[in-house]
Amino acid sequence: MEKLSGKFEMREGTVRSLRLALLFLGAGLLFGASPVGAQGVSPDPGGDPGIIHALSRWVIPGQTKGWVGVQGGERDRPMTVTPGNRFLSILRSHAEWYASSRRAVGLSVTQRRKVDRLLVDTRNKLVRLDGEDLALVQLFEAGAVTPSVDISRLGQLNEKIGSVEGEEAQVFVAALSRFQKILLPLQRREGEEASRKVLPDMSVDLSGAVFFADRILSIRWNRLENRLERSGKKPDASYVQAFQAGRDKIWSLGIRKTVGDKEAMDLLKKPWVDLARLAALEKRNGPVEGSFWEEFIHSLGMLNPPAGA
Repeated sequence: MEKLSGKFEMREGTVRSLRLALLFLGAGLLFGASPVGAQGVSPDPGGDPGIIHALSRWVIPGQTKGWVGVQGGERDRPMTVTPGNRFLSILRSHAEWYASSRRAVGLSVTQRRKVDRLLVDTRNKLVRLDGEDLALVQLFEAGAVTPSVDISRLGQLNEKIGSVEGEEAQVFVAALSRFQKILLPLQRREGEEASRKVLPDMSVDLSGAVFFADRILSIRWNRLENRLERSGKKPDASYVQAFQAGRDKIWSLGIRKTVGDKEAMDLLKKPWVDLARLAALEKRNGPVEGSFWEEFIHSLGMLNPPAGA
């Protein structure tokens, strides 16, 4: 069990440690976050389902717009599957707010130098980690649309993704904590005062992870039907029940996850981030995040075609 800045705990095992990587995403990070606040490509139906010719043409959301069914503004925003750029965007937004000439107590020249070094140092660390993360995510997504899903392999990839994204989250939180320590007491008080005026996010867009999981489940169902049709069969009641139950669980957990994500994003959009409150949210919402990804992988395995089909 690792800790972030002495406060944030990350889970281990098959639970994908996206709590801090996706914790902030439901309110906009997955598709692009707003600044600090006081201010489809479908699968080719004619293609061989046993061959993945182009990974991004199937499910990788990084190269496409939001899918049909994605809500509100998220429909027109490009998806981002790894958190590095979004973490840096949040950190830079905080730095820009305090550095603004409109602030009563702006950053001094010395403070600006320290902040610049902090941003560059954080960026350089996240470049490596985000590259590793993207490679693992692509392998995970490719495995999720193969003719028969190896859930053991997906669980291992899930764990590796969690480890890398947990490290990215640690880098981000450590940088945010270091940034706050650079501020003078008057600057901190100004940030705290401005934070009281920031209204919460009022959008109802669900976390992009819900649409991601739902789309892949649909792909698995289509592959199952196609495989069985070749042998003159149709999915029996057990498959229908597994598909419906999987979707119900994913949507139910996804709604709960979105609420936690939005509460975390509300904190991060404030000029002064209450890290203790953020840690409390992580402790409360972590099990929901873990259950979401566990149910998703389990549901994929339940839709594997029978042997010989």
